[in-house]
Amino acid sequence: MKIVEVISDTNIGGAGVLLCTRLKHSDPEKFQTAVILPTDSKLKPRIEGLGRSVYEIPGKGDRSWSLEGLYGFMALFFRLRPDLVNCHGSLTGRVAATLCGIPTVVYTRHCAYPTKPWQKYKLVRAIMGICQMPFYDHVIAVADAARQNLQDLGIPKKRISVIINGVEELKKYAEEEKSAIRKKLGIPQDAFVIGICARLEACKGHKDLLEAARILLHRSRRFRFLIIGGGSLFEQLKVESRKKGIEPYVIFTDFVEDVTPYMNCMDLQVNCSVGTETSSLALSEGMSLGIPMVVSNYGGNPYMVRNGVNGYLFPAGQFEVLAEKILFLFEHPSIYQKMSKQARLRFLEELNAREMTRQTNALYRSLILSQKRKGRSQVSISPILRRRE
Repeated sequence: MKIVEVISDTNIGGAGVLLCTRLKHSDPEKFQTAVILPTDSKLKPRIEGLGRSVYEIPGKGDRSWSLEGLYGFMALFFRLRPDLVNCHGSLTGRVAATLCGIPTVVYTRHCAYPTKPWQKYKLVRAIMGICQMPFYDHVIAVADAARQNLQDLGIPKKRISVIINGVEELKKYAEEEKSAIRKKLGIPQDAFVIGICARLEACKGHKDLLEAARILLHRSRRFRFLIIGGGSLFEQLKVESRKKGIEPYVIFTDFVEDVTPYMNCMDLQVNCSVGTETSSLALSEGMSLGIPMVVSNYGGNPYMVRNGVNGYLFPAGQFEVLAEKILFLFEHPSIYQKMSKQARLRFLEELNAREMTRQTNALYRSLILSQKRKGRSQVSISPILRRRE
């Protein structure tokens, strides 16, 4: 089965990491996969390192629509003649695939945004759904929240499959290794470390964590807060921690390529999202190490974290409740240990790379065979475009 994956990212984001993970676990004999990227994307060496072909489209990346890139996509689709195209953040790729008559056109929804008031009207949703209909056969949503988001945009439920993001299991460090990392970061060996791994943007709610940190440090000076990631709020959040008088207890790592050492330092993981969240890769990675978590009830978080089982939920934006839940786990080690075991189990049952890959490949196979039964097994090329080719 010939697959083409289209991704518009120039940097290495969540969608790119997921794609690389899935390619690593897919059988190249069963799924011959090529990837189309913007020129100079940082994903190129990673994908080539997995033995997959990469094709570059000139033009500006990191955007869904690019008229100048349309012909480039079409030329590649005519050349590659795939059975299925899956687009990650590229409307241009979807339109080109449709114009080329690719038998199966899929796109993956990696985000979930609040529904705007005008989108709630049935007529508006119906019009949006009709306008999108020609440019896809099926949609993959990476969380239930993303599925609901798609339905709010007029996409029929029967055309959506939810496949939760899966990640590679992180290496679990021995106690000596953990101690060495903590020492390097200036974290006392008896500290209770609360970590967050997310880009430093307003939608991720880091300010709520700093407010919770201020409350928690009034109860115990054993708390330390490890903030992993870079972003536009990096300097602002450092200033905030200084103003609150908690700077000595907060460690900012900025962007890191490998989160494994930092994850191994954590006792508890948090996610404070208030804007966009589907199925967090960082939460899955933390669960692979058996780290319990306290997360906002926004987006896909309630699916990832089963309240009272592998962690706790708190109302998004309510930092007092966040602090309360963290303090409870800190003060009740027996409950903490039970949640740690459940976090690991949650990872093994669904949130791992192999399960995500299995589900995606099964969907690909089903869609391709369905279209072949309908007779849509060849790329249809118009006479004009055939002469161009």
